[in-house]
Amino acid sequence: MEITVNNKPITVPDYTSLSGALDIAGIDPDNTSTAVNGNVVDLVDRDATILKAGDQVQVIEPFSRT
Repeated sequence: MEITVNNKPITVPDYTSLSGALDIAGIDPDNTSTAVNGNVVDLVDRDATILKAGDQVQVIEPFSRT
């Protein structure tokens, strides 16, 4: 099925969790905030959050000023 991660379409298997989608997208899940369709998903809920076709995932990674 197709979802978007940070506005980029990716294909994941049916019944993929948010954690699984982050892995497929090559995103390190540590120190990130996530949302699905505008709803924040806590770190502890990512494995239980099963995505559906068309879901929009947003990942916010911290940045540092040097």
